[in-house]
Amino acid sequence: MNEYLLQGLTFAAAGLAFLWWAKPLSLRYNAWTTGLRERHPNVNPPPTPEWRARNTKIMTVIFRFLGVFFLLLSIVPFLAFVGSVVTPH
Repeated sequence: MNEYLLQGLTFAAAGLAFLWWAKPLSLRYNAWTTGLRERHPNVNPPPTPEWRARNTKIMTVIFRFLGVFFLLLSIVPFLAFVGSVVTPH
C-alpha cells in the first residue's frame, strides 16, 4: 500500500523537477552536445548560434513535456493507493 504512495510521490517530484529546471537542463545539455560536436567535427559539424538557440528551445519543450508526463503518471499510483484504502459498503 505504501509503495503506491511512494511511487506516485517519486513521479510527482520528478515531474516537478523537470518542469522547474527545464531551461537550465536544456542549456547544460546544449553545451554538452556542442562541446562534443566541436571535439568531433567529422561526425556532425558544430551548430551555428541560430541553431544553438533553436536547439535550446526544443530541449526546453521536451523537458517540460517529460515533466507533464511524469506528473500525469504520478496520478495512476495515487489512484491505486486511494482505491486500496477505500472499501465498498
